Amino acid sequence: MVPVSVVLLTHNEAGTLPAALASCRWCDDVAVVDSGSTDETRSLAEATGARVFTNPFESFGRQRNWAIDHAEPRHKWVFHLDADEEFTPALVEEIRRFVASPDADTVDGLHVAHKLMLHRQWLRYAGGYPVFQMRFFHADRMRFIDHGHGQRERPGGRIGRLGEPYLHHAFAKGMEAWLAKHNGYARREAEQARRAVEGEAAGLAALLSSDGVRRRRAVKSLFQRLPARPTLRWLIVLVLQRGVFDGRAGWTYASMLRVYEQMILLHARALADGEGTSPPPDDATAGADS
Repeated sequence: MVPVSVVLLTHNEAGTLPAALASCRWCDDVAVVDSGSTDETRSLAEATGARVFTNPFESFGRQRNWAIDHAEPRHKWVFHLDADEEFTPALVEEIRRFVASPDADTVDGLHVAHKLMLHRQWLRYAGGYPVFQMRFFHADRMRFIDHGHGQRERPGGRIGRLGEPYLHHAFAKGMEAWLAKHNGYARREAEQARRAVEGEAAGLAALLSSDGVRRRRAVKSLFQRLPARPTLRWLIVLVLQRGVFDGRAGWTYASMLRVYEQMILLHARALADGEGTSPPPDDATAGADS
Protein backbone atom coordinates (compact mmCIF):
# COMPACT_ATOMS: atom_id res chain seq x y z
CA MET A 1 0.00 0.00 0.00
CA VAL A 2 1.11 3.55 -0.80
CA PRO A 3 0.79 6.12 2.04
CA VAL A 4 -1.70 8.30 0.17
CA SER A 5 -5.37 9.03 0.86
CA VAL A 6 -7.83 9.21 -2.05
CA VAL A 7 -10.91 11.43 -1.85
CA LEU A 8 -13.82 11.15 -4.30
CA LEU A 9 -16.59 13.73 -4.61
CA THR A 10 -19.88 12.12 -5.59
CA HIS A 11 -23.51 12.83 -6.40
CA ASN A 12 -25.60 9.99 -7.87
CA GLU A 13 -22.61 8.11 -9.25
CA ALA A 14 -23.79 4.50 -8.99
CA GLY A 15 -22.99 3.91 -12.66
CA THR A 16 -19.43 5.25 -12.66
CA LEU A 17 -18.22 4.87 -9.08
CA PRO A 18 -17.38 1.12 -9.11
CA ALA A 19 -14.68 1.55 -11.77
CA ALA A 20 -13.19 4.51 -9.93
CA LEU A 21 -13.11 2.60 -6.64
CA ALA A 22 -11.62 -0.46 -8.31
CA SER A 23 -8.71 1.67 -9.50
CA CYS A 24 -8.04 2.72 -5.88
CA ARG A 25 -7.12 -0.73 -4.56
CA TRP A 26 -3.49 0.32 -4.25
CA CYS A 27 -4.17 2.55 -1.22
CA ASP A 28 -5.55 1.82 2.25
CA ASP A 29 -7.61 4.99 2.74
CA VAL A 30 -10.46 6.00 0.42
CA ALA A 31 -12.94 8.66 1.51
CA VAL A 32 -16.12 9.48 -0.42
CA VAL A 33 -17.64 12.93 0.14
CA ASP A 34 -21.20 12.71 -1.11
CA SER A 35 -23.51 15.68 -1.67
CA GLY A 36 -26.82 13.88 -1.14
CA SER A 37 -27.07 11.01 -3.60
CA THR A 38 -30.44 9.33 -4.00
CA ASP A 39 -29.12 6.24 -5.80
CA GLU A 40 -26.81 3.46 -4.56
CA THR A 41 -23.67 5.60 -4.48
CA ARG A 42 -23.24 5.47 -0.71
CA SER A 43 -23.88 1.75 -0.35
CA LEU A 44 -21.50 0.93 -3.21
CA ALA A 45 -18.77 2.97 -1.57
CA GLU A 46 -19.35 1.47 1.87
CA ALA A 47 -19.27 -2.05 0.41
CA THR A 48 -15.65 -1.50 -0.67
CA GLY A 49 -14.60 -0.24 2.77
CA ALA A 50 -14.50 3.42 1.81
CA ARG A 51 -15.30 5.96 4.50
CA VAL A 52 -18.39 7.94 3.46
CA PHE A 53 -19.19 11.52 4.44
CA THR A 54 -22.08 13.80 3.48
CA ASN A 55 -21.87 17.52 2.81
CA PRO A 56 -24.25 19.67 0.75
CA PHE A 57 -22.60 20.83 -2.46
CA GLU A 58 -22.06 24.59 -2.82
CA SER A 59 -19.10 24.75 -5.17
CA PHE A 60 -16.13 22.63 -6.15
CA GLY A 61 -13.62 24.75 -4.30
CA ARG A 62 -15.63 24.67 -1.06
CA GLN A 63 -16.34 20.94 -1.38
CA ARG A 64 -12.67 20.10 -1.88
CA ASN A 65 -11.69 22.27 1.08
CA TRP A 66 -14.40 20.64 3.20
CA ALA A 67 -13.01 17.24 2.28
CA ILE A 68 -9.52 18.29 3.39
CA ASP A 69 -10.80 19.64 6.71
CA HIS A 70 -13.49 17.10 7.59
CA ALA A 71 -12.89 13.79 5.78
CA GLU A 72 -9.92 13.20 8.09
CA PRO A 73 -7.45 11.72 5.56
CA ARG A 74 -5.17 9.23 7.27
CA HIS A 75 -2.20 10.32 5.18
CA LYS A 76 -0.82 13.79 4.58
CA TRP A 77 -0.61 13.32 0.82
CA VAL A 78 -4.07 13.30 -0.76
CA PHE A 79 -5.27 12.64 -4.31
CA HIS A 80 -8.67 13.99 -5.37
CA LEU A 81 -10.28 11.69 -7.93
CA ASP A 82 -13.72 12.18 -9.49
CA ALA A 83 -16.21 9.34 -9.83
CA ASP A 84 -15.84 9.21 -13.61
CA GLU A 85 -12.04 8.95 -13.42
CA GLU A 86 -9.56 6.12 -12.89
CA PHE A 87 -5.96 5.68 -11.83
CA THR A 88 -3.57 3.90 -14.16
CA PRO A 89 -0.81 1.56 -12.92
CA ALA A 90 1.83 3.93 -14.31
CA LEU A 91 0.38 6.88 -12.36
CA VAL A 92 0.22 4.84 -9.15
CA GLU A 93 3.87 3.89 -9.56
CA GLU A 94 4.87 7.53 -10.05
CA ILE A 95 2.89 8.51 -6.94
CA ARG A 96 4.63 5.77 -4.96
CA ARG A 97 8.06 6.98 -6.02
CA PHE A 98 7.20 10.60 -5.26
CA VAL A 99 5.99 10.15 -1.68
CA ALA A 100 9.12 8.11 -0.91
CA SER A 101 11.44 10.78 -2.33
CA PRO A 102 12.91 13.97 -0.81
CA ASP A 103 10.85 15.95 -3.33
CA ALA A 104 7.76 15.39 -1.17
CA ASP A 105 9.14 17.96 1.31
CA THR A 106 9.76 20.64 -1.29
CA VAL A 107 6.29 21.15 -2.85
CA ASP A 108 2.75 21.76 -1.62
CA GLY A 109 0.96 20.07 -4.49
CA LEU A 110 1.37 18.68 -7.98
CA HIS A 111 -0.55 19.26 -11.18
CA VAL A 112 -1.69 16.06 -12.90
CA ALA A 113 -2.91 15.69 -16.48
CA HIS A 114 -5.81 13.55 -17.62
CA LYS A 115 -6.58 11.54 -20.72
CA LEU A 116 -10.06 12.53 -21.88
CA MET A 117 -11.89 9.41 -23.05
CA LEU A 118 -14.89 9.28 -25.41
CA HIS A 119 -16.39 5.79 -25.77
CA ARG A 120 -13.09 4.26 -24.58
CA GLN A 121 -11.14 6.28 -27.15
CA TRP A 122 -8.51 8.73 -25.94
CA LEU A 123 -9.08 12.20 -27.43
CA ARG A 124 -5.37 12.75 -27.81
CA TYR A 125 -5.71 15.90 -29.90
CA ALA A 126 -9.26 17.20 -29.45
CA GLY A 127 -8.92 16.94 -25.66
CA GLY A 128 -5.96 19.32 -25.72
CA TYR A 129 -3.67 16.86 -23.94
CA PRO A 130 -1.97 17.55 -21.63
CA VAL A 131 -4.35 19.67 -19.53
CA PHE A 132 -3.20 19.88 -15.91
CA GLN A 133 -5.18 20.27 -12.69
CA MET A 134 -4.23 20.37 -9.03
CA ARG A 135 -5.19 16.88 -7.84
CA PHE A 136 -2.30 15.58 -5.69
CA PHE A 137 -1.30 17.65 -2.68
CA HIS A 138 -0.24 17.83 0.97
CA ALA A 139 -3.32 18.25 3.15
CA ASP A 140 -1.65 20.77 5.46
CA ARG A 141 -0.36 22.95 2.66
CA MET A 142 -3.11 23.19 0.04
CA ARG A 143 -6.48 24.90 -0.26
CA PHE A 144 -8.71 25.65 -3.26
CA ILE A 145 -10.58 28.69 -4.59
CA ASP A 146 -13.60 28.68 -6.89
CA HIS A 147 -13.11 29.73 -10.50
CA GLY A 148 -15.64 29.45 -13.29
CA HIS A 149 -17.44 26.12 -13.04
CA GLY A 150 -14.52 24.48 -11.28
CA GLN A 151 -11.68 25.36 -8.96
CA ARG A 152 -8.02 26.23 -8.83
CA GLU A 153 -5.37 25.93 -6.19
CA ARG A 154 -4.92 28.96 -3.95
CA PRO A 155 -2.13 31.13 -5.41
CA GLY A 156 1.30 31.28 -3.87
CA GLY A 157 2.02 27.61 -3.27
CA ARG A 158 5.02 25.55 -4.30
CA ILE A 159 3.71 23.59 -7.26
CA GLY A 160 5.20 20.59 -9.02
CA ARG A 161 3.95 18.24 -11.71
CA LEU A 162 3.49 14.52 -12.28
CA GLY A 163 4.24 13.07 -15.70
CA GLU A 164 1.67 10.26 -15.79
CA PRO A 165 -2.05 11.02 -16.41
CA TYR A 166 -5.28 9.58 -15.01
CA LEU A 167 -8.23 8.56 -17.21
CA HIS A 168 -11.30 10.79 -17.41
CA HIS A 169 -14.50 9.16 -18.74
CA ALA A 170 -16.40 12.43 -19.02
CA PHE A 171 -19.14 10.99 -21.24
CA ALA A 172 -19.84 7.79 -19.29
CA LYS A 173 -23.40 8.89 -18.47
CA GLY A 174 -24.29 9.66 -22.07
CA MET A 175 -24.83 12.78 -24.15
CA GLU A 176 -27.96 13.97 -22.35
CA ALA A 177 -26.23 13.96 -18.97
CA TRP A 178 -23.18 15.74 -20.40
CA LEU A 179 -25.31 18.51 -21.89
CA ALA A 180 -27.35 18.94 -18.69
CA LYS A 181 -24.22 19.15 -16.56
CA HIS A 182 -22.52 21.60 -18.90
CA ASN A 183 -25.57 23.84 -18.92
CA GLY A 184 -24.86 24.38 -15.23
CA TYR A 185 -21.17 24.85 -15.96
CA ALA A 186 -22.03 27.43 -18.62
CA ARG A 187 -23.93 29.50 -16.09
CA ARG A 188 -20.93 29.59 -13.77
CA GLU A 189 -18.65 30.48 -16.68
CA ALA A 190 -20.95 33.37 -17.64
CA GLU A 191 -20.94 34.66 -14.08
CA GLN A 192 -17.15 34.38 -13.92
CA ALA A 193 -16.78 36.35 -17.15
CA ARG A 194 -18.79 39.22 -15.61
CA ARG A 195 -16.41 39.56 -12.71
CA ALA A 196 -13.04 41.24 -12.95
CA VAL A 197 -10.65 38.64 -11.53
CA GLU A 198 -7.39 40.11 -10.31
CA GLY A 199 -4.41 38.69 -12.14
CA GLU A 200 -6.44 37.08 -14.92
CA ALA A 201 -5.68 39.55 -17.69
CA ALA A 202 -4.29 37.83 -20.76
CA GLY A 203 -1.01 39.74 -20.76
CA LEU A 204 1.73 38.98 -23.25
CA ALA A 205 3.98 37.54 -20.53
CA ALA A 206 1.29 35.05 -19.51
CA LEU A 207 0.49 34.12 -23.10
CA LEU A 208 4.15 33.38 -23.80
CA SER A 209 4.87 31.73 -20.46
CA SER A 210 6.75 28.44 -20.38
CA ASP A 211 4.33 27.33 -17.66
CA GLY A 212 1.65 25.39 -19.52
CA VAL A 213 -1.01 25.94 -16.85
CA ARG A 214 -0.45 29.71 -16.75
CA ARG A 215 -0.38 29.90 -20.55
CA ARG A 216 -3.62 27.92 -20.91
CA ARG A 217 -5.42 30.17 -18.40
CA ALA A 218 -4.20 33.30 -20.21
CA VAL A 219 -5.39 31.91 -23.55
CA LYS A 220 -8.79 31.18 -22.06
CA SER A 221 -9.01 34.69 -20.60
CA LEU A 222 -8.25 36.14 -24.04
CA PHE A 223 -10.66 33.75 -25.76
CA GLN A 224 -13.54 34.94 -23.55
CA ARG A 225 -13.20 38.39 -25.12
CA LEU A 226 -13.41 37.23 -28.74
CA PRO A 227 -16.54 37.29 -30.96
CA ALA A 228 -18.01 34.19 -32.63
CA ARG A 229 -16.67 32.00 -29.83
CA PRO A 230 -18.70 28.84 -30.60
CA THR A 231 -17.38 28.62 -34.17
CA LEU A 232 -13.88 29.61 -33.08
CA ARG A 233 -13.84 26.91 -30.42
CA TRP A 234 -14.92 24.32 -32.99
CA LEU A 235 -12.17 25.38 -35.39
CA ILE A 236 -9.52 25.52 -32.67
CA VAL A 237 -10.29 21.97 -31.54
CA LEU A 238 -10.41 20.49 -35.03
CA VAL A 239 -7.65 22.49 -36.72
CA LEU A 240 -5.21 24.05 -34.23
CA GLN A 241 -5.39 21.13 -31.80
CA ARG A 242 -5.55 18.68 -34.74
CA GLY A 243 -8.73 17.07 -33.45
CA VAL A 244 -9.42 15.80 -36.96
CA PHE A 245 -6.80 13.11 -36.27
CA ASP A 246 -9.06 11.71 -33.54
CA GLY A 247 -11.54 10.80 -36.27
CA ARG A 248 -15.25 10.74 -35.60
CA ALA A 249 -14.70 11.05 -31.84
CA GLY A 250 -12.74 14.28 -32.33
CA TRP A 251 -15.42 15.73 -34.59
CA THR A 252 -18.11 14.82 -32.06
CA TYR A 253 -16.24 16.42 -29.17
CA ALA A 254 -15.54 19.61 -31.13
CA SER A 255 -19.26 19.88 -31.89
CA MET A 256 -20.13 19.39 -28.23
CA LEU A 257 -17.77 22.19 -27.21
CA ARG A 258 -19.34 24.48 -29.81
CA VAL A 259 -22.72 23.87 -28.16
CA TYR A 260 -21.16 24.52 -24.75
CA GLU A 261 -19.75 27.89 -25.85
CA GLN A 262 -23.19 28.83 -27.17
CA MET A 263 -24.67 27.96 -23.76
CA ILE A 264 -22.20 30.33 -22.09
CA LEU A 265 -23.16 33.16 -24.45
CA LEU A 266 -26.87 32.61 -23.83
CA HIS A 267 -26.38 32.71 -20.05
CA ALA A 268 -24.17 35.80 -20.37
CA ARG A 269 -26.86 37.60 -22.39
CA ALA A 270 -29.51 36.69 -19.83
CA LEU A 271 -27.32 38.04 -17.02
CA ALA A 272 -26.61 41.22 -18.98
CA ASP A 273 -30.35 41.74 -19.48
CA GLY A 274 -30.91 41.36 -15.76
CA GLU A 275 -32.94 38.21 -16.23
CA GLY A 276 -30.63 35.89 -14.31
CA THR A 277 -30.51 32.20 -14.99
CA SER A 278 -31.68 29.18 -13.06
CA PRO A 279 -29.09 27.77 -10.65
CA PRO A 280 -27.11 24.76 -11.87
CA PRO A 281 -27.78 21.31 -10.45
CA ASP A 282 -25.72 19.97 -7.53
CA ASP A 283 -23.28 18.10 -9.71
CA ALA A 284 -20.19 17.29 -7.70
CA THR A 285 -18.57 14.82 -10.04
CA ALA A 286 -16.14 16.84 -12.15
CA GLY A 287 -14.10 19.80 -11.03
CA ALA A 288 -12.36 20.73 -14.21
CA ASP A 289 -9.91 23.52 -13.90
CA SER A 290 -11.10 26.64 -15.66
